[in-house]
Amino acid sequence: MRPSKRIALAAAAAAVVGGIAAAPSASAASSASAATSSCGGNVVATAVKYSYGNASCSITGVPGLKVTYRWTATDQYAAMQAFGMDANGVSHWYNCGSGGGACTVPWGNQIATPKIRAWDAPHAARIDFTVS
Repeated sequence: MRPSKRIALAAAAAAVVGGIAAAPSASAASSASAATSSCGGNVVATAVKYSYGNASCSITGVPGLKVTYRWTATDQYAAMQAFGMDANGVSHWYNCGSGGGACTVPWGNQIATPKIRAWDAPHAARIDFTVS
């Protein structure tokens, strides 16, 4: 095998290791949803306190990266917040509304697992989410 082909194969193998999704080139980072693969999870939201859920992957960011959380809920009153990071790498919870939908948050040049927290005032509800 030629050395240039070995380098290309090694780079491709290193792009996704242990469930870490590699981000695209910096030129694609300005798009609204620049993560390379989709992953997700679910959580049961309760009225007592926030319920937390982690996605099934981690994201390796690039400067300017934004991540989109898409979610559905079994109850229209279920509210969700998505984890994201500002330009300085400080983590924040961003409000995504209630009942389901999509929410795009800043991610930046960080490696982390996407996560959500949810709450439902009247009763328990299931929230399913994907991250892309």
